[in-house]
Amino acid sequence: MWEAIVNVLTSENALMILVFILIFAIVLYVMSKKGIVAVNTGKVRIGRDEQELTIVRNQSQFAYLYIMAIKGKILEDNATEQQMDKVDLILEKIYDKVVDWIHYNHISDTGMYIEIKKEEIKNMVYGFPIKEEYKTPEFKNRMEGWVEELILNLLKVRKEYSK
Repeated sequence: MWEAIVNVLTSENALMILVFILIFAIVLYVMSKKGIVAVNTGKVRIGRDEQELTIVRNQSQFAYLYIMAIKGKILEDNATEQQMDKVDLILEKIYDKVVDWIHYNHISDTGMYIEIKKEEIKNMVYGFPIKEEYKTPEFKNRMEGWVEELILNLLKVRKEYSK
């Protein structure tokens, strides 16, 4: 193999071969930046950056709207401003965690993934001092349902904008 490389580089056409390879690499790079060509392997994506940014932006926006809508589902009408601030803080922390999931781009609908994320959010919520009414099995089930629904909707957003 090395002999073949040495023969090519020492031949009369060596300069033309190197120029061709350089021009080919530049053309491939420009085409991938413009989104004309995309290479998508298991771990590496080249090209279609704008599409990926749109997906992440829309997933983040959906997550924010979904998580903040939960506030109305868990607060009572006569909640104090301190209670509302505490709920806002917890929901913002949850949103930050979900944005991390989105940016790492590994969201999946497998059962194990969803269970891990449910536990992650429950541990985060129960790490804050909260009322006993939020520690009931019924509320835990509601919270798990919200996490699962959020994950599945984030996957729908990705699918919709990947077309």
